Amino acid sequence: MKKFRVNKGNSKIIILFLAALIALSPFAIDSYLSAMPLMATFFGVDINVIELTITLYFLGFSIGNFFGGPLSDAYGRKPVALTGITLYGLSALAIPFCSAIEGVLALRILQAFGGGFATVTANLFIRDWYKGEKVAKLITITTMIMMLAPLFAPVFGSVIIHYNGWQGVFLFLFIWAVILFTLFYMLIPESREDKLISRRFNTKELLGKYKVFLSDRKSVIMLMAISFPVSGLYIFITSSSFIYLEYFKVDQAHFPLIFGATILLNILLSLLNTYLLKFYKPKRLLHIGLYMQLLAGFLLFLTVQSGNVSFWSVFVLIVFYVGSLGLVFGNGTALILNINPEVSGSANATLGIFRFLLGFVSGTLIALFHSKDLVPIGVAMFTCSLIGNLFFFMSKKVKKSNPEFAINTPEK
Repeated sequence: MKKFRVNKGNSKIIILFLAALIALSPFAIDSYLSAMPLMATFFGVDINVIELTITLYFLGFSIGNFFGGPLSDAYGRKPVALTGITLYGLSALAIPFCSAIEGVLALRILQAFGGGFATVTANLFIRDWYKGEKVAKLITITTMIMMLAPLFAPVFGSVIIHYNGWQGVFLFLFIWAVILFTLFYMLIPESREDKLISRRFNTKELLGKYKVFLSDRKSVIMLMAISFPVSGLYIFITSSSFIYLEYFKVDQAHFPLIFGATILLNILLSLLNTYLLKFYKPKRLLHIGLYMQLLAGFLLFLTVQSGNVSFWSVFVLIVFYVGSLGLVFGNGTALILNINPEVSGSANATLGIFRFLLGFVSGTLIALFHSKDLVPIGVAMFTCSLIGNLFFFMSKKVKKSNPEFAINTPEK
């Protein structure tokens, strides 16, 4: 009997496998959010210290992306993915045995490094196997499926926490990593062409790949236009436990439902985006998504500045703020990867690095300068969206002055 293996013809199966790979990090972040007050009590620290386990994950993830992208260009996507999954799983296994918060923080960086190392290859498998607008469509679908993780992760986390405490969440992540490693090892073939795998790597070559990408003005401007709006999402994730459990005094049992509902519009718009790509170019849809987020961010900014902040006003605006990314991330990623396909690994890694670094910096600042109100959170989320829109406006100017930027043909 012929052994089953996934190949580029099995696009539906590929999407499920890569979505499971990408979902490693959302589960590592979202599955224990409702347990953050319990962890604060366990380690004898304030909740803003536990929030650092989220922001430090962003830092480690960006470092993993930095090395994983170029290494996948040199050695292939599959070895890098398997190495990252291994580091992720072993770190998750060690965290429950920590007796001090410092150990958890250090292991979270290592776990995130593994997560970033593995996840950076997901879009590259797609980019290697497919071309043109098919890339945007499949990345959007993969992202949409991946966004289901924040819907289910808090629910799974709450059930596990109820029976096994917060430690059980990390044991679950270890088991998931073992299963994913086994499936990838047995079923997923290498996607990068043999002639492109040099198996040679040094610091000069590492920096050289990023230099090719960063020396391209078009690429950098689009990178900024995508990274800042996405970092606004990470600010919300870092602060969500405080917003709902601490500020609005939501019952812990209801937190997973509220958090999941926040992500629902994002999934719906991601699904709609795959249909709209039949009629509109990725940059046009990206434009709509960025404007939608800017409006939601501005209204959230005004709301938290007022003296009368209600749960529903904040919740609805955050839903639209996060939901807009369903039109932003997949389209923006496809545009960036198609500008310089010869360094797609470094391009995809740079996107991960920069947006997670921004999430780390902004989330850490909010955690360190903790406030009893929502003003810093609202200001930070609006600022990220505003900066992203300004860079997108700059990209339109570059397009007019340099027609080569028009990787998408005239829009409908």
